[in-house]
Amino acid sequence: METGVYTAAARLAMTQILIGMEEADQNAFHWILNSNNFLKAFQICSRLYNDIVTSEDEEKRGFKTASMCYMKQYNVSRKEAIEAFRAKIGDARKVINEGCMRPTMGVPMQVVRATLNYQRLLDFAYRDNDGYTKPNISFQQLIAKVLIQPIPLD
Repeated sequence: METGVYTAAARLAMTQILIGMEEADQNAFHWILNSNNFLKAFQICSRLYNDIVTSEDEEKRGFKTASMCYMKQYNVSRKEAIEAFRAKIGDARKVINEGCMRPTMGVPMQVVRATLNYQRLLDFAYRDNDGYTKPNISFQQLIAKVLIQPIPLD
């Protein structure tokens, strides 16, 4: 898990998001680069969300996955590993929510909110399937609903 959280590239993605934000000052970039519980929880969610839905395909291609390592280390089934991952995601989301409710990180709330919104995107993209790698499964329908069939406001 210590290595795995970095392979999800969550901090890299957040750094790229911050580049486009006026509110992102030097403190925000230091906050992203330095470890803290909020960002570690963010990285855990990123890694585990991805692994839950992509592990079988990645294993077929010869990659080692977090679930494979967890199953070997704890001698459990894939289903038990995924249940443990979902529990870890739940714990990490509590840390993220607490960080948003009691911001003590020294960065503008807009930066914290952007991190939370990115977490929400991951939740949507990986909740039931690999919407990132296979957007036709979930994103295609959502994009059509938002852009082609919007809800009339009048």
